[in-house]
Amino acid sequence: MSVSNSRKTANGSRANPRRAAFYDLDGTLVGLNLVNAAVFMLANVGEWSGRLSYLLGFAARIPQLYLAERRDRRLLNTVLFESFKGVSRDRLFSLGEEYCERILIRNLYPRAVELIEANRSAGIAPVLVTGSPDFIVAPLARHLEIADFAANRLVYSRGLATGRLATPVMATDEKAVWCAQYAVEREINLSDCWGYADSHYDTAFLAALGHPVAVNPDRRLRAAATNRQWPVIRFEKYQSPQDREFADAGEALDELSEIQSDGEQHNEPISRYSRRGSDGAS
Repeated sequence: MSVSNSRKTANGSRANPRRAAFYDLDGTLVGLNLVNAAVFMLANVGEWSGRLSYLLGFAARIPQLYLAERRDRRLLNTVLFESFKGVSRDRLFSLGEEYCERILIRNLYPRAVELIEANRSAGIAPVLVTGSPDFIVAPLARHLEIADFAANRLVYSRGLATGRLATPVMATDEKAVWCAQYAVEREINLSDCWGYADSHYDTAFLAALGHPVAVNPDRRLRAAATNRQWPVIRFEKYQSPQDREFADAGEALDELSEIQSDGEQHNEPISRYSRRGSDGAS
């Protein structure tokens, strides 16, 4: 699987778990999204003149991003990653490490990390399946000690990003396809696996797994979870006013497209990692 990273055990072989938990990243494990990452990258990509050029180019794409988010998550990824055209691969991976260390890790939901560890202790191996770029996901996976992940990858020419995404693009149905392929190669049954995601664009991804869980769901995913009787859990967000201020930049697009949850809860939450919603309905 070309979009996955796989680590080996100490004896050089790769351990095949009997069960896996597939986690989306943005909005599920962390209170940020791709817009936050893009703003950070473009604001730090080079000298001030270069940064201004990239940021202005990104600002010009905001209407396209808004329309793409309402229509198709795959299109959103395509439009957003065009912003990185011309940036060197080395610089992107360096900035990815910096973003992970300075921003991403401190915005992980604490109870999401607890959930990963609780599942791991129960013999359920964690796997990240996300539309975020590999230069951000790789250092996060190392931090969380997650061996395998699927992430989007840019195409490079002579060491510079072309702005195009390599296939498959990790969005919508492709996530489910990737999980199925992963399961076949490791001889595990998806009906024994768990899935966690926050967006209605991930409905097919969740439906492919035996134990789907909606995490901080948007309205459409919450409705789907209610209809299908999927558990719904909610994690607390930001840890400091500084983190809240940074995250506001990425939430603007979500609010415009009305994807963020409005804070209501319709399913009885499961496990000690969730909170009861205001209505308490099940």
